[in-house]
Amino acid sequence: MKLNKEQFEAYRMEIATFGNIPILSQYCGIGCVFCKVHTDSYLGHYPKIPMIDKEDLIQGFKYINPNVNYVRLGAGVLVAPHTDPFLHPDIYKFIKIASDHFPTKKITTVTTGAYNRLDLLDYLNSIPNFGIDLSLITMQEQRESIIPRSERERAMELLKHAPLNKCTLMFTGSLDDVKRDLELLYSLGVNKKVRQILVRRMEHTATSQPRLKELSSRCIEHYEECILWVKQNYPDVIYTVPILKNIFRGGNNEYFIDADERIHNIKKIIASLPSDTSINLICPLSGYDYFTEAFREIPNANTNLIHNNLYGGSVSVAGLLNHQDIRAQFNPTQNDLMIMPNEMYNADGLDLLGEPKSVLEDYYNAKIILA
Repeated sequence: MKLNKEQFEAYRMEIATFGNIPILSQYCGIGCVFCKVHTDSYLGHYPKIPMIDKEDLIQGFKYINPNVNYVRLGAGVLVAPHTDPFLHPDIYKFIKIASDHFPTKKITTVTTGAYNRLDLLDYLNSIPNFGIDLSLITMQEQRESIIPRSERERAMELLKHAPLNKCTLMFTGSLDDVKRDLELLYSLGVNKKVRQILVRRMEHTATSQPRLKELSSRCIEHYEECILWVKQNYPDVIYTVPILKNIFRGGNNEYFIDADERIHNIKKIIASLPSDTSINLICPLSGYDYFTEAFREIPNANTNLIHNNLYGGSVSVAGLLNHQDIRAQFNPTQNDLMIMPNEMYNADGLDLLGEPKSVLEDYYNAKIILA
């Protein structure tokens, strides 16, 4: 077993929290403009892991949530992020081991395709429950400025012949790029092979490099226009929902379904409490307006917008809310109960900066429920 105790604890946490099995920390060298490896200081909280071996892999299987449908091999979210799984010399063996171990789950690898061996595509195609999540970004002129080592020809071969589970496009800010990318994918029949084609909004943080901030800002400025066009012309294509607004309904309603389920569950919690209980919902930008409207007629429940100042930029997701930002922005006069997004905490019950929710409960002298 190659992982020491500290490395294994990080490895276990990543698997249990996100369902990703990180298999190495080697920097891939592709140079994607949105890579966080060298710019995100928070990632330094976690140890780099060596290339795992078969024993590590099988140990990691124990921490996969039995209720999830996917097992991902490769880059993690917090541990060993933004590497490429196909840099690992045993990746093809690992895929087969995982597929045999989890015959009812889909085994996936997220990759730009830069290191995939084309001579082994037939082998991958022979594994029935494996599929590549191909991070295509774009195949238009901007590709090389976003992915310096873009391996364009290899990406084309993968689109034509690889077992694909999902294909992700990044909106560059140019509607013409999206039109041409989707025309290409449909002309190759990719839409008939994959579970989904996803159009993503480009995001940035306070620590992102200037080139990414420039691209992301342009993308965000035109993203609603892009999604309107996608909905009208490619209704089967889904897209990320950066904020719960009606314009984004239709492409991936899971975000709205999830929000509505949470609202329903939170209202049940509130209904079980005395009517004079002062309740504060902690909300990220992505859901604040939606939740404010949903709880407008409940007089003892207030929604509180918490901006993500730790990361800044365009980040608004609940998973990046943290105690530091809450303490800086939330100063209630009445506060018996706080209800916060469960995504804020990893499998060990710690927020982004490593604090358990009990620290916040002590700070506000209030009970916290995660929902």
